[in-house]
Amino acid sequence: MNPAKSSGIQVRVIWFDDDVIELFVSGWNGSFGGTVSVYEGTGDLAKAAEHIRGFPRNPSDMREIILGIFDRKCAGGGVKMRFHYIGGAGHAFVEATFDANYASAGTTQTAVLSMLVEGAAVDRFVQELHTVGANRAGEAYLKAME
Repeated sequence: MNPAKSSGIQVRVIWFDDDVIELFVSGWNGSFGGTVSVYEGTGDLAKAAEHIRGFPRNPSDMREIILGIFDRKCAGGGVKMRFHYIGGAGHAFVEATFDANYASAGTTQTAVLSMLVEGAAVDRFVQELHTVGANRAGEAYLKAME
């Protein structure tokens, strides 16, 4: 994702075989960002999309999806997206934790960023995740509110 463009989270396919999809996930909230490559099983993007479908239902609605893995003993990295409300005004947020596990280089990097989102943007993201997972190509984009 180009930080000069708009804020959000992008999930893009970079490689696949019969069992696994490698994704490049990037996020930018206007002042802070992170990127990570993750591996998902085929069909896992559809499961993640279904888990966040319909968010937000009410101010206590909280959903979480994880792409990749946060086990530092394994290859690849992970991104955790927590969809929730903050404050009495009922603003929907996504908090994304990017964990780039570069164990072979001896370093691990983590970034946590938060951004305001609209329900319609989550709905589009859900549809795009389904399409990316089914086609094993393309990208899904969760646009943040500016």
